[in-house]
Formats: sequence, C-alpha cells, structure tokens
Amino acid sequence: MDPNATPFPQLCAHRGLSRACPENTLPAFAAAIAIGAHEIEFDLWLSRDGVPVVCHDRTVDRTTDGQGAIADLDWDQIRRLDAGSKNNDLWRGIRVPRLEEVLALADGRVGLNIHIKEAGPEGRLVRLVCDQLRERGLLEVAYIAGATDDVLQAARDHQPALARACLGSQHGPAAQIAMAERHACQRVQFGRNVTAADIRRAHEAGLICNLYWSDEPEDGRAYVRQGIDVLLTNCAHVMIAGGFPARPPRS
Repeated sequence: MDPNATPFPQLCAHRGLSRACPENTLPAFAAAIAIGAHEIEFDLWLSRDGVPVVCHDRTVDRTTDGQGAIADLDWDQIRRLDAGSKNNDLWRGIRVPRLEEVLALADGRVGLNIHIKEAGPEGRLVRLVCDQLRERGLLEVAYIAGATDDVLQAARDHQPALARACLGSQHGPAAQIAMAERHACQRVQFGRNVTAADIRRAHEAGLICNLYWSDEPEDGRAYVRQGIDVLLTNCAHVMIAGGFPARPPRS
C-alpha cells in the first residue's frame, strides 16, 4: 500500500492512538492501524548497545517505571521496563518496543512517519533505519522526519530513495520550506502557526504539507481548508468518527 496513492486529507496517528493507549507502544500502533489511520508517527533513539528504541523522550523517566537516558541503557534493560502502568493500571506490563517490532506490526499496511531527533554517531541511527526499511521493502511507505540538518543529510546520503520530511518548527514556516528545499525533502511538517500562504508556498515547491497537530474534527477541517494534506493527531478515532476518511483496507 502506497499511502501517497490515497487522496488527501490523511490522518497520521501521533505516537499511535496515543489518546487511548500508552504512547509509542505496540497496542497504540495496532489500534491506529485497526481504526484506519493512514500513517503512524513514532520517535527513535539509540540504546547504549545500538538498538533503535521507540520512545519520544531522550529518557525513559516520563513514560516508564524506569529512569535514565536511553543512550545510557542497554536494550536488555529497556525491554524489561513497564511502559503502560503510568498511563493506566490496566496497561501494566506493556513494554517499550524497538524499531523492528513496529515494522513487523505495520507490515506495509500503513505509512510510517519516523521522527529522528539525533542522527547518531556518523549517522548511525539514520543508517540503521534506512537499512531496516530497505530490507523489509518499506521504502515506499515510510519517511524520515527530522528538524536538523544532520538527520536530513544522513538520510539523503544513505538512502536517497527514502522520502524526507522537514520539521524545523523552531525556525518558522518560511525557514522550514527553505530547509526542506535545501535537503530535497518531499514533505514539510508545520506547526499550528502555519498560514494558508505558507501552505500555498510549500505546495508550489512540490511539498506535501503535514500539520502537528489537530485533535478535533472541526479544527482539522479548518486546516484542511487552508491546504493541509496530513493531520498528525493523538486521537485518529475521534477524527474518523467526526467525518475524516479512514485508510482503505489493503486488498
């Protein structure tokens, strides 16, 4: 399934179905796929022993019962942590996933918005992601989202066929578009300060326009009317129930 073959607007489940499930966990991603999100978004960091770990924060403190920076922990330590009970006791025992588990779950059924904040030494994390996607035949349904030059450049150098999305929200929409063009990105991911003129300029540059974020159907429709193509949302189920189209089932 090529998510770009589906007409816009599309929904990207931010950290999975994160309003209903523990964020960035396999249940959150499975739920997002089941209800028909077009994409899932997740964040990656390298563990001390070189495993791509799915977690939004640099540390495991907020989302698990553990403590410490992911870069200072081995995968064997991270995989034993409870990533569910802080959300709700009913989720106790849910684990932090690694990249390979998410790719196996997605299995080409859904687009993959992979947010990488740090490329790693000599682009190591970016290279690992690119290699995993290539080996699994997922290059056409995934893209790497980065806010820094090193992430976007590493992705372009190692796997130019893999699409890239420029975040760079701290610079403002105009600078984001310029950065996206500099790195030959296919997408730009705007914040809520974006205007219709910014979106029009991005479309003129050939960029697909993501928005972070919208959790209410009418709010989302307002951004779509301005030209946004893909809405990142914490509650894709609410957006679909409110009239947004779901992903067609895989034939």
